[in-house]
Amino acid sequence: MRILVTLLLGLSQAVGGPTQVQDPAYPIHVRILGRNVSQSTIGNVRYWGRGDIFEPSEQGFDYESDCSVAFMRSEGDERYSARWKKQDKELEILVSRIGTGKSDKCVLKVDMKPFIYDVDNDRHVVVTKPMAK
Repeated sequence: MRILVTLLLGLSQAVGGPTQVQDPAYPIHVRILGRNVSQSTIGNVRYWGRGDIFEPSEQGFDYESDCSVAFMRSEGDERYSARWKKQDKELEILVSRIGTGKSDKCVLKVDMKPFIYDVDNDRHVVVTKPMAK
């Protein structure tokens, strides 16, 4: 019974992606390159992965979150609108719920890195690159 409840809770979670237009109140552009999900037996969902910030300069980060909306990886030039809740510690991103025209706020706890993440399309893996000086 507990497994069935967990599955139903996971299926009812909203799914979203980057907003169509950059919100001026969220001036940071964020790319999510990797996203992992785990769910406890009581229905709590935890996300973690890797991403890059593009404003004011490029920098990679690792993150974890327990958002109520499932957010997708960025594809191509897609970027999430974001702003700092706590400088270099917590980013708040806007997640556009599919088919609704509405956005949810999601807080990512971040660990900033001294490099940029990128995707090696030939090997289909995430790699690191030096930050611009």
